[in-house]
Amino acid sequence: MTQFLKDNRKIVGCDLDDVLADFIKRFMEIAAEKYGVDPNLRPTSWEWDGLEMTKERVDGVWEEILDTSHFWETLDVIGGVDRQTVRDLDHETKLFFPTARAVLRSGWDIGKQSAYWLERNFGLRFPTVLVSDEKGPLASALKYDYFIDDRPKNCIAIKQALPNCQVFMQEASHNQGSKYDIPGVPRIKSINEFAKIILSED
Repeated sequence: MTQFLKDNRKIVGCDLDDVLADFIKRFMEIAAEKYGVDPNLRPTSWEWDGLEMTKERVDGVWEEILDTSHFWETLDVIGGVDRQTVRDLDHETKLFFPTARAVLRSGWDIGKQSAYWLERNFGLRFPTVLVSDEKGPLASALKYDYFIDDRPKNCIAIKQALPNCQVFMQEASHNQGSKYDIPGVPRIKSINEFAKIILSED
């Protein structure tokens, strides 16, 4: 009878925007181009506070994003992210990239753009990108051991779906303050720190 080896690698979920990809930076560059706002401003909440922009202007930036066929390929890697550390994490674990990125009006689909971005910026071959805004059900199916996201809502969803999963919230301007604190979900400064925690436990 054929014997199959069991894959004992840790299962890891890693959000893309504002964990690896600097979405906010590009958003503010577009806002500066369209409306002349300071590109160095950053939102202070998930309601886009702190940008000196009306809701109509925020929506206007989103409209331009949706009309840019290759938008998800244009983002920079967040400053300070160590590419080799991310490659090591991909090599040593079963790494998934769940994302709730908006569907663009034309161009490659989100998954393909995101996978191309990961390969180009990190050298990851055939990265597994999962596009869904239902991250809790995804977690239940994939059985993450570790998970990182910058959105408190997603961290809560994962923790509820998988109480034993070690969930971390990436520090960002838009998740500061006690109202975004989640019991059992520590904040973490970067993907580098997250990866080192996982890799050091093997």
